[in-house]
Amino acid sequence: MLDVREIEELPESLVEVAEAIGLSATLALVEHAGGVRIYVPERLGEEHRLAEWLGRDAAARLSEAYAGEELVVPRCADLLRRVRNRIIRHERAQGARPAELALRYRLTERQVFTILSREDDEAPSNQYSLL
Repeated sequence: MLDVREIEELPESLVEVAEAIGLSATLALVEHAGGVRIYVPERLGEEHRLAEWLGRDAAARLSEAYAGEELVVPRCADLLRRVRNRIIRHERAQGARPAELALRYRLTERQVFTILSREDDEAPSNQYSLL
């Protein structure tokens, strides 16, 4: 569910990974390993964490493209939050209840209502937070 705005905001290192394994698998990689380095082995067993996280095919493509390398996986917290919020709004429009969404996304109902009250997430701000 990434749109053009968010694809353009991906760090260059992730754009290259996304070209190799696809956007969905790239988001799964960020979700599981964001903020740390991961080693990409030449051969992946069925039980390897990359195969579990990305699916066997995407993990094999990652191994093919980055075998023997260590990847630094950015967190992309703002990007993932915007994607999550858009999915929440979409699921609500499809009839999901706020309490159900709160449980599914590990949020409070109040956070879900706040997300639903906004049309779309704002573009990243150039201002620094005081907190």
